Amino acid sequence: MSRLKDSRFDGYPRCPLPHERDATVDAVITSYLKGPAPVRQRAIDDLDTRSASVLSVYGQRMASAAVRAGSVETLRRGLVAVGMTQTRLGDARENLYPLAALNDAASLLGTSLRSLITDVSDPLLSSAVDTLRAFDQRQEQDESLEAMGLRRLGDGQTLLYS
Repeated sequence: MSRLKDSRFDGYPRCPLPHERDATVDAVITSYLKGPAPVRQRAIDDLDTRSASVLSVYGQRMASAAVRAGSVETLRRGLVAVGMTQTRLGDARENLYPLAALNDAASLLGTSLRSLITDVSDPLLSSAVDTLRAFDQRQEQDESLEAMGLRRLGDGQTLLYS
């Protein structure tokens, strides 16, 4: 997790997509997913608000990347990142933005946020899964891009949630 605390992640939300920083975060996600439960817990414990924010931003970026690539697996990785941060963000509402983007991207790719949450629930803390499910259980208008002040820019290979 120390890689995510690096100052080179300043401005990460505004980086072009894809970007080398995405690969750095993706390596952290891969390591987390491959680790046994105690290693995953240590990874969560090592998150501070800065590294949690990087993971949250990655989640939103992966919503865009998933639509561009037509990849549900990319959505799953973004959702894992968001789930990892649930107890570590300074304000848990920060995750509402990536969750709205992931939800919209899921519908564009012919799946649902509910299905993705089920897919990624095993490696996440149960409290994080509960929070993800609570978002999914909101009324449609309360989990929409518009409700979060987000929009889709471009389409296809240029789509970006902003």
